[in-house]
Amino acid sequence: MHKPKSLMMWRASDKNCDILSAEYLLGGSHNASLWALGDETFDRECSSLSPGTLILLFKEESDRYCITGGAYFLGWRFFKPKKAWQLYGVHNGAYNYEDFVNDVAARGGNEDSDLSMALLSHTFIFDQGDIVHIPEELNQFMSERNVFTLPLDEPTGRYLHKLVLERRDNYISPDGDDWHGLYYAASHRNSKTYVAEFQARVLNAYNFRCAISGVRARPVLLIAHIQPFYDNKFQNSSNGVVLRSDLYLLFKRGYITFEYVDKGQRLITRVSETVREAYGEDYMELNGRELFLPEDKSAWPEPRYVLWHNKNCYENWLRVGGTHSW
Repeated sequence: MHKPKSLMMWRASDKNCDILSAEYLLGGSHNASLWALGDETFDRECSSLSPGTLILLFKEESDRYCITGGAYFLGWRFFKPKKAWQLYGVHNGAYNYEDFVNDVAARGGNEDSDLSMALLSHTFIFDQGDIVHIPEELNQFMSERNVFTLPLDEPTGRYLHKLVLERRDNYISPDGDDWHGLYYAASHRNSKTYVAEFQARVLNAYNFRCAISGVRARPVLLIAHIQPFYDNKFQNSSNGVVLRSDLYLLFKRGYITFEYVDKGQRLITRVSETVREAYGEDYMELNGRELFLPEDKSAWPEPRYVLWHNKNCYENWLRVGGTHSW
């Protein structure tokens, strides 16, 4: 697989920028999509991109073009609007499914149309002070195009690539992690002192076993917070659950949640139908599975924390401002 030899420029609408910015600020870097319908230029440009290509979002601001953020290219696919929404939700640049369908209709399509989609990861949106202003001599060129590529072996492409990566560096942690968002920052601001103690209590309460799968392999077990913790009052065992690493990530990203049934006597797993559409049947067998809970009932997940996760984290990509559990 070849190393990227170009970067792609995409004209973003104000709505698209507003949604991606809000999502990035609150929830951190995420997957997203850029889509088109009947745009031969977009199809041609995307079909020639190498995975890992930097895609930059640009818009006109005060009679000058600027780069507001970007992401990395994963691949190019065709999806019907319903599946595109299930997979990327508001990260398609729409506030809800009806809004998304209206956008498709505005381009001459309907719910049965095949959308051409550039799939993105590692999104980043610049603060106002980090926005990259594009040289004025390119204004006329950019005013005539919605999408185009710039070779990295030519001065303009090389210059923008270098400058954007320098700015993006401010949004990456020393260990290379993307920005996790304000929810993460608020949850962890006062937690460092308590993390080791909290994890030890939760691991012990669950007898060193994944609450969903029952796996006891310690290297793959992680402790998930059900509701993000803003101070140490959330650092009790009833706000934690032990999960296998893959299930931890699905829970954190809103693909899985829990639900009390039988008048609070049992806690079961709920798996988003999106998982079936996107990843097949493997995880759907967990839907409805009862959790392995601690013998000490006081360490069971607090119902109000579970309800919070249901309402705020589960399928969070389908609404602007959906939170993440850490």
